[in-house]
Amino acid sequence: MTKNTPSTDRPNSPASRPSVILDKETARYIFRALLLTIVFAWALINLQAVLQFLGRVLAVFSPFLIGGAIAFVINILLCPLERIWQRICKKAPDKLTRPVCLTLSTLLVLGILFAVVFMMLPSLQESVYEFARNLPSYAEKLGHWWAGTVQFAAKYGVILPEYAMDTDLLMDKITALLHDEGSGIITVTLGAATSVFSSLVNMLLALVFALYLLAKKEVVSAHLKTLAVTVLPQKSAQRVLHIVSLTRQTFTNFVTGQLTEAVIIGILCFLGMLILGIPYAGAVSAFVGATALIPVFGAWIGGGLGAFLILLADPLKAVWFVVFLLILQQVEGNLIYPKVVGKSVGLPGLLVLMAVTLGGEAFGVLGMLFSVPVCAVLYSLYLEFIKNAQPQMPASAETEA
Repeated sequence: MTKNTPSTDRPNSPASRPSVILDKETARYIFRALLLTIVFAWALINLQAVLQFLGRVLAVFSPFLIGGAIAFVINILLCPLERIWQRICKKAPDKLTRPVCLTLSTLLVLGILFAVVFMMLPSLQESVYEFARNLPSYAEKLGHWWAGTVQFAAKYGVILPEYAMDTDLLMDKITALLHDEGSGIITVTLGAATSVFSSLVNMLLALVFALYLLAKKEVVSAHLKTLAVTVLPQKSAQRVLHIVSLTRQTFTNFVTGQLTEAVIIGILCFLGMLILGIPYAGAVSAFVGATALIPVFGAWIGGGLGAFLILLADPLKAVWFVVFLLILQQVEGNLIYPKVVGKSVGLPGLLVLMAVTLGGEAFGVLGMLFSVPVCAVLYSLYLEFIKNAQPQMPASAETEA
């Protein structure tokens, strides 16, 4: 008899068990995940230091970031100006196209900005001084109204305090506050002057950087594309370039739509204020149009300041302005915005409202301004993901259906 030798083909024998060997790609993926987890945990533990470091980095690169934003806005006007120049001035040298159009577009943007600012500041100053001049009459009217209220309340056994205000003393204090060169409001301290000077230097650097980007935008774009293709894998590079192109197109459509809406709102507000005889029509309309660049809530911000200016000059006209602004907002929200801006970014109205609300809550005015195009880009990427993730039906199944 032969002895039964143990078989080496048993499933539970050590020789038959599959050996677990990590390939290089899996090991690299695990190493990256562990490294990112460690870095993320360290950042959470030292969150205050990380935020301070990011703040310093942002402060250093802020002129370049602001310059990029300025270049983006000016480029919206630069592109159509170059096309118009090439159609009109066919015999002009090609070397003149970029300098001439860049100068015109920059002057146009800066001119609009300065026009809005210098139209509002004199009106604000005039309104404040007019309010100071009319304060005695306002105080007298308020005194008569309060006296009538006291008499009415006394009939029902309610005793209210008597109204007493020394209008002459109040006028002296307000006049001294407005004209005193040594007051804390008028006097510009050394620290404030330094801050203003630093801001002006940063804005000047940002403008120079923006002009350089626009003058050499084709070269800069080619270098960035080459860098992306060289550093990243081919598939990732194509994805990044696609997202950049989608972002640029979305932001361009959004800014164009917002500018168009702002111009329409400003013109309608100006015409309506002229018809109703409301003061400060030019200044208030310019400010309402400028703040209308902020989606949904922008015109309300401008309208609030405009109502305050008008209130200082004529309270009754301020009431009419608020009523007129309510009607204008209905027209803007139901007709102008969906047609002009809604289609330009391809974003549903509900998402626009959510984006503006969340962006304003998180990042203030800048968040309200940039939340809509950012949300539009994410929404477009989401639609592409859904479209690519859906299984394709075979042709035979379609014919059978």
